[in-house]
Amino acid sequence: MVMRTLCLVLGLMLTLAPMAAAQKVVRPPGYQDPYPVESLARVMGEMHYLDFACKGRQSQDWRDAMVELLDHEAPTRGGYRQRLVDRFNEGFRIQERRNPRCGAEEEMVRQSLAAEGEALSEQLRRTYLQ
Repeated sequence: MVMRTLCLVLGLMLTLAPMAAAQKVVRPPGYQDPYPVESLARVMGEMHYLDFACKGRQSQDWRDAMVELLDHEAPTRGGYRQRLVDRFNEGFRIQERRNPRCGAEEEMVRQSLAAEGEALSEQLRRTYLQ
């Protein structure tokens, strides 16, 4: 029984590994995103869809975080605020079209997005806090 479970897990990992590689965005060393806040808004939209689809409609953590980002980055209506909203919605639609299955596949997508968000946050930190 243990051997069967181990083989099943190994097979699942080998099956899902190419999907994770395909989902991961590879950037050259030292890459600087020209619009890191807009890209971060897209990542937040993608994470919001994953929560929405896998945890239910009541899961609004990423949407709430986006509202907070808007309050800080673009507190008044205008073109920049609308671009941030559009990028958030674009991220939501990207994952909606991909429609990852909740579970291992969704977790791999989530980890890839978290790494991208962390890189964008670090770029912003270096730009504005150093």
